[in-house]
Amino acid sequence: MEKTRKKITVIIPTYNVEELIAQAIESVLWADEIMVVDSFSTDRTVAIAREYGARILQHEYVYSAKQKNWAIPQAQNEWILLLDSDEVVTRELQKNILNLLSGTEINQYDGFAIARKHYFLGKFLRWGGRYPLYNIRLFRRTCRYEDRNVHAHIILPKEKMKNIKGDILHYSDRSLDQFFAKFNRYSTWQANYMLRVYKNGMTKINWTNFFTNPFYAKAIIKDLWTFIPFTPFIRFVYMYFLRLGFLDGRYGFMIAFFYAFEDYVAKTKYLEMREKSPRLRLALQRYVARGCANLKGIAGNDFSKNINEDFSLKNTNL
Repeated sequence: MEKTRKKITVIIPTYNVEELIAQAIESVLWADEIMVVDSFSTDRTVAIAREYGARILQHEYVYSAKQKNWAIPQAQNEWILLLDSDEVVTRELQKNILNLLSGTEINQYDGFAIARKHYFLGKFLRWGGRYPLYNIRLFRRTCRYEDRNVHAHIILPKEKMKNIKGDILHYSDRSLDQFFAKFNRYSTWQANYMLRVYKNGMTKINWTNFFTNPFYAKAIIKDLWTFIPFTPFIRFVYMYFLRLGFLDGRYGFMIAFFYAFEDYVAKTKYLEMREKSPRLRLALQRYVARGCANLKGIAGNDFSKNINEDFSLKNTNL
């Protein structure tokens, strides 16, 4: 008797990617449903997707996590594979996913993390911490991405997730022109997210999850990262020296330098945004002072005597 295989929907977010969408779809033609979530492309992206029989949904784009979280409930099947338009599923990964869907092991988990091979100007980056980078890409329809403006992930308890073999090929940086256009978008999104963190305050950290769940720890570190002094320098040293990025030659130097510079540009944009919001600046000063007082552990001394107002910017127009 033939095994009953669980069905799967592949979600591909798109916007003006006519040069990429065909190879992405062709790598997942084995799926039960291919759902292209388009942000009102003006090129042939939608027409090409239709030629492959993909289901087309169009939705206004705000940022990646919001777009994906809108799309996930629209899927017709319990299991989702999230694939960006500049990515390709390898044959090995296809085989392993289909085996999972046909077996019983999948019932024990809510998500599976998959490694990506990052290609920069056509060069596969093996070093610099670029491979393997695992992210949860195969997951149940009940899962959602964390609400971040950029670099959002699905976060699950460690016992509910597992790594699987096989790679996604990521052709994100195809030319310097394309890279710097993305660089500008991502640094702006990161600056906006930094502003949100200061507006709403840091989420209380669950230290058990922090030390046991790498995806949760990664999310918290990202919230803190760009507020730490000298992070561009730290990132460059980490990628190029500590993670052996120099072994990728000039490409390893370029990616480490560019990513470090993106940190610097994002922080600069954030400071510009903050300067345009005097009310936010005042509340930030109170918040930092209160944090220092808490670190001192001296309730009621002169250091914290004048900190009487709650840090609340919910009604502030930024």
